[in-house]
Amino acid sequence: MASTLMNTTSSQSSVMSEPMDQLQSRGDLLNELDARLIANTADSGLALLLVKIERFRRLNVIFGHALGDALLHEFMQRLQQVVRDTDVVARMGDSEFGIILSDIRNQGHAQLAVHKILSTMETPFILDDRPHRVSIKIGAALFPAHADKAMGLLQMAEKALMAAREGMQAYQVYAEEARTERFYDWDLEGRLQYAEDNDELSLFYQPKICLKSGELFGAEALIRWKTEDQGYIRPDIFIPIAEQSGQIHGLTRWVLNTALRQIRAWPDARSLKVAVNISASVLQDDSFIDAVQRALSIWDAPPQSLILEITESALIADFDSSLGMLERFKDFGIGISIDDFGTGYSSMSYFRNIPATELKVDRSFVSYMLDNVMDHRIVTTVIDLARSFGLNVVAEGVENRETMEALRELGCDIAQGYYLARPMPHEEFVQWIEDYQASH
Repeated sequence: MASTLMNTTSSQSSVMSEPMDQLQSRGDLLNELDARLIANTADSGLALLLVKIERFRRLNVIFGHALGDALLHEFMQRLQQVVRDTDVVARMGDSEFGIILSDIRNQGHAQLAVHKILSTMETPFILDDRPHRVSIKIGAALFPAHADKAMGLLQMAEKALMAAREGMQAYQVYAEEARTERFYDWDLEGRLQYAEDNDELSLFYQPKICLKSGELFGAEALIRWKTEDQGYIRPDIFIPIAEQSGQIHGLTRWVLNTALRQIRAWPDARSLKVAVNISASVLQDDSFIDAVQRALSIWDAPPQSLILEITESALIADFDSSLGMLERFKDFGIGISIDDFGTGYSSMSYFRNIPATELKVDRSFVSYMLDNVMDHRIVTTVIDLARSFGLNVVAEGVENRETMEALRELGCDIAQGYYLARPMPHEEFVQWIEDYQASH
């Protein structure tokens, strides 16, 4: 393919000679798209692709804007490898690009271009003598199949891009199913606002057991949402909706207060700990510190009884902002757990600054550690790392006795998983504690 970058004022221009801030805007792309739709014949379609660089803001914050600009420059050079003289590339925002593909006969033709873009971005970007992998998401919409106007086509491509990002897919071609799913999300978003008032929310608890002594360490609090007409809505469905709508802040406060209230009913409550999951966005809210202190005071709970869990990837996404708040929590005596450890992107330079008290090995490693040598090595490494930093290490996803025994031999501190107990409603968990302590 030829590699010419076009704009509305010049039929051919190279990214090497065109400064990044002079590339087309969203308005320019819409104007060009509108003109091409008018000129199109019935047997000649086109496609609009929206390409999003994931976690670009994180890269800018951590490594600086100069490296970010260098990444964009090379990114545009790679796009040139897959566009033709008749195609148009426009920068739509800090990390989003629009591409008009001409003479697209069908969806398969558009997908071929998408796969070429994905393929050319797989090779790490060498920036400042270091390799950086870039993850991208692509949304695609076709004329005339999905829309016959420029704005409509852009909206369909935006919906496809949103579906790709929410569905953790590399790309998505617009489909009515994606549109229907989005309407479903909007419906849940509206209903989630009243879930607490309608008494639809509850907490389930999954026990955490000390491997050395066999004693109950505590439990992880897991939010559940049960509607009258649909039954339980999976957390992996409504939590992302709460994140995007901002409702996650209210939900987190509800979980926090409910867990600290219910722990008072646990047998031997003062020696047990309850873990509450915290999203990265909640850690950006300065008022959350006051909310935690107030909840501890209201329910007369010692700070040592509370553990705040945050995933490794969420923490690294906005490391500097999260770090200060986590340090304050640790100073209060609250535990800090890094969840899904080993699946994120943190290096030792980040890890050594995290004020953690606990590491949780991701279940994807624990579940297969007896059958997969690499998973066993990862689990062993995390346990050794935690020990060297004086941290507790929790293995989640313990599904059988053999895995539990192997973890005990490796020096793992705490186990959590279906072999020990599934998550259960509060009333059942209180009875479970009594039965477990009686038998141990």
